[in-house]
Amino acid sequence: MVELLPLLFFTLSALVLSLLCLPIVLSLHFQREGLPTTCQLFVQLAFFRGVVGLGFRFDTRNRFLLPIFLGKAMPFPILTLKGKTQKAKVERDKTQQPTSSKTKTAKERRPSNFLHMVRLLLKPGLQLAKSLPKTVGLKRLQIRGRIGFDDPARTGAVNGYLQVFKLLKNSMINVNVIPDFTRSGAFGRLDIVAHFHLGLLLVLLGRFGLQVTYRFFAVRILRRQPSLI
Repeated sequence: MVELLPLLFFTLSALVLSLLCLPIVLSLHFQREGLPTTCQLFVQLAFFRGVVGLGFRFDTRNRFLLPIFLGKAMPFPILTLKGKTQKAKVERDKTQQPTSSKTKTAKERRPSNFLHMVRLLLKPGLQLAKSLPKTVGLKRLQIRGRIGFDDPARTGAVNGYLQVFKLLKNSMINVNVIPDFTRSGAFGRLDIVAHFHLGLLLVLLGRFGLQVTYRFFAVRILRRQPSLI
């Protein structure tokens, strides 16, 4: 049994590394059809390039949680999720207390503390926000359906604008929307599939933490004020 411990350790380490390195597949499928109108939303979160994961299905009446295997929803086991009833909010009595000298001095220090935090976090935060789009990559965007308005002229004009998307020769984006002159509204199906890189996100968060730590020690020890941008 003891001899199997190293094998188990390396197996778990390989799974963790593959979870961080391989992208997580995020997919969203929204469908709106029928009279009366019914809406259905299906969200998938699958790990190891979509091998295994979980799916969440929402409609007007029910909510389901089901397993995902090889990019497909399994018929079992299915867990029904029940929404919680909203609790009544309890109003709290607001009592006015006289401000002491300590609270006044604390309020006077707030602007300087706020400026210190802005100077500490602004530049690393901007770099983090600039790099966050790299963690998500769009793989497929597909829209199929019908759209109509009360004014037929407006329906035709919007349909003319939508024809531009058909001229785009892109394997990731597929838009096929036709005009509906019989009823107003948008009906059809929307499919979005994207890859989320968890490992890259952790690297970016680590860089953000190191930059903030360096700027903090630069102020406290080296007595240097870091630049805002």
